[in-house]
Amino acid sequence: MSHTRSPRHRPISLAFLLVPLIAFSAPLSAAKSPFDYEQRGSGYVERPEDIWKESEVAIPAYPEEGNLLPIPRQPGSTLKLYVDAGSVSRAPDRVLRFAFVVETPGGARNVFYDGVRCETGEYKTYAIGTSARVLQPVKDAKWRPIPDRGSNAFRLRLFRDYVCDESGSARPVRDFIERIKYRN
Repeated sequence: MSHTRSPRHRPISLAFLLVPLIAFSAPLSAAKSPFDYEQRGSGYVERPEDIWKESEVAIPAYPEEGNLLPIPRQPGSTLKLYVDAGSVSRAPDRVLRFAFVVETPGGARNVFYDGVRCETGEYKTYAIGTSARVLQPVKDAKWRPIPDRGSNAFRLRLFRDYVCDESGSARPVRDFIERIKYRN
């Protein structure tokens, strides 16, 4: 007497074999490689040259009206943005720093001197403009995520459309300024 299986039973037995295989392989594929730079505390030891270090920052002079480059307004936006071309710098830490002006419909202006880290999607306000036309350093300035809504959402537009390139790095100073001048 020969045992012949009907074709109907074969898929069921294969399914019983495949389900555990798939179930146990999913966690393995989700595990990070020991060479993954984002995995910390798992035996990976950073070399000193791998650790990001912020460059020294010098606060520039208050923006001069003649150096302000207007950023084209987005539909529905009530704020006018201007970047001070004379303040733009990119240091070895790959942070693009610049002073900019945010103008309300009523003409009130706020002036900031910020740095943007494209690699992490963060910004830091180093100084804020005063009524005496001076950039006053911010005490305990901290890196913060770039907001996508609220009163600081304009920073996302600067980050996405002007500061960072397609590879996620800060643009060179000249490219940043040209992008503002010619992107209309």
